Amino acid sequence: MLNGGLVTGLRLPAFIVTLGTLNIAFALTHIVSNDLTFSPLPSELLFFGRTFTLAGADVTYGVVMMLGLYALAWFGLSQTAWGRHVYAVGDNPEAARLTGINTNRVLFSVYALAGLTYGIAALLLVGRTGLGDPNAGQTTENLDAITAVVLGGTSLFGGRGTVIGTLIGAVIVGVFRNGLTLIGVEVIYQYLVTGILVILAVAVDQLTHRRRL
Repeated sequence: MLNGGLVTGLRLPAFIVTLGTLNIAFALTHIVSNDLTFSPLPSELLFFGRTFTLAGADVTYGVVMMLGLYALAWFGLSQTAWGRHVYAVGDNPEAARLTGINTNRVLFSVYALAGLTYGIAALLLVGRTGLGDPNAGQTTENLDAITAVVLGGTSLFGGRGTVIGTLIGAVIVGVFRNGLTLIGVEVIYQYLVTGILVILAVAVDQLTHRRRL
């Protein structure tokens, strides 16, 4: 919500605000934790890491939460007026404003929902690892998220993309990383390959955007 207020209220560049708040949150995490990793954690925080049996397979409650969030996002973006407004603002904010859409309200709602989603993602990560690590989610997870979104067909220029495509992109990145791990590729080379992959995906997105223009 802080990001949304700064972007819509003060008209600050979204990328700069996001980068700034990332560093503020990172610093506060280390200050509050004194650079310590906490374990064991209260059982309530580990709920999403627990499993139940379905058709002979162990499934975590985190997976159920993830699929539920995907379903809600799909419904909101594809079946509601709010979702159409989000696509319109992402494609061309000025044109959306001229058609009567309250672009500031739409942007603020998107940032607020994104913040809520990040919080849930943090709970899922804690449930999976069982640790309170102040360094968690700082590097490769961010790059993997960007790669998954772009591979799924979402344009970094806005106005194009689907939730289902993002899910497929996330599955591709997950399988790709697990495959590299299983064949014994060192982590540093996994970063290298993932970096190349995201650059290629963004390059394809750039070419597609130019053709649309």
